[in-house]
Amino acid sequence: MNGFFERVIEKYSKTAGFRTEVDRITTVALILQRIFGQQVLDPEWTWKKYFVHQLLNLILFVYVFFGTLECLKRTNDAELVAEACYTLIMIGIFPLKMLLFISNRFTFRELYITAKTTLITVIQSDSVVKVNNVLQTSRKIVYVLFFMVLVPCSIYELTTLWNYVNGIRILLSRSTLTLMPMFTPYYEIAWFFHSVFLFEISSTIILDMWFVLLIHFWCSASDSLVEILKVPARADDETKSSYEKRLNNSLGTFYKIHIQLVEYMKALSNMYKWLAFVPLCNAAMCTCLILLLMSKEINWRFAPHLLPMFAEIFAYNWFGEQIKIKAKELHKTVINFDWRNLKLKDQKSYYIIVTYMTKENSIKTAVGNDLSLITMTAVLKFSYQAFTVLQSIDN
Repeated sequence: MNGFFERVIEKYSKTAGFRTEVDRITTVALILQRIFGQQVLDPEWTWKKYFVHQLLNLILFVYVFFGTLECLKRTNDAELVAEACYTLIMIGIFPLKMLLFISNRFTFRELYITAKTTLITVIQSDSVVKVNNVLQTSRKIVYVLFFMVLVPCSIYELTTLWNYVNGIRILLSRSTLTLMPMFTPYYEIAWFFHSVFLFEISSTIILDMWFVLLIHFWCSASDSLVEILKVPARADDETKSSYEKRLNNSLGTFYKIHIQLVEYMKALSNMYKWLAFVPLCNAAMCTCLILLLMSKEINWRFAPHLLPMFAEIFAYNWFGEQIKIKAKELHKTVINFDWRNLKLKDQKSYYIIVTYMTKENSIKTAVGNDLSLITMTAVLKFSYQAFTVLQSIDN
């Protein structure tokens, strides 16, 4: 029986390349994306094969869109209008974010294969213990991000269920009408549709999870790369030629791996040029609206949405900052390398490496901003300023 379930899990969480421990860690994310027709790491994924999934998604989003517009026509409540605007933003951002993700599927597959094979091998060359630590941290990242998905969704679902048991029929979101009668079985059908919409919208954080994991593996491989250049000093009984050979071998190994890391980062930067910019804009707008909603009254039912919004802003910019930090550490390690004891021809190679590493290493968004803590501060500042403007207009 266990073997049967394992085969089913592997079938619905298939990825390019050989299955590794990384695939097992991300199985939950892969299966959830498979349910919604977004599991593009599957080498067999095509638009034609998952056309039905995309069509059903489109119908669901159109249904919720018109339900939200109908709600806006019937209310003058500023809080309800803000909540409806939040829903409309999510309806607009989700397809855009998903289309960008799917359009980059070939680059994503290459990055994923590199991460679970090449980068893991680099980390493993440092020590097995470090690989285990990296994998444990990756597992925690997956759990934390799923926690951020489940908390808001669970609050909505449990609140609706509690009222339903007590004979009160309310919707998951006050800002969206069902476009159906509020009696059985139409109410239950509408509840199901809204639940699917809620979980699918919340699942976009999985796209952010992939970014975090890909950067996490790169940073860990970068740490291992630093260790390669930490060559033990020449022993008293060691010949100069032997020491020169050790230095040259370390420098050669460093160069080969560094080229792979640079190519990996270039692909990652190209992929997330728009995929990072769109979530940051979405998080900024939604954070502003959530603050406006909470300024009216303590709306605990809506407050948990701040968690994934802040997490989205933090994740992209904090890990973008880590790329800069690791790049500086690599450059510093190369500068401190005992290049004076290299042979003359090898010193020329060393000089080329140092010159090459002076180039800035970072991920830029489509508008040219680096993902960094400075950008994170700017996004949060923009959200708060927009909130204060809307609040003053409302008052």
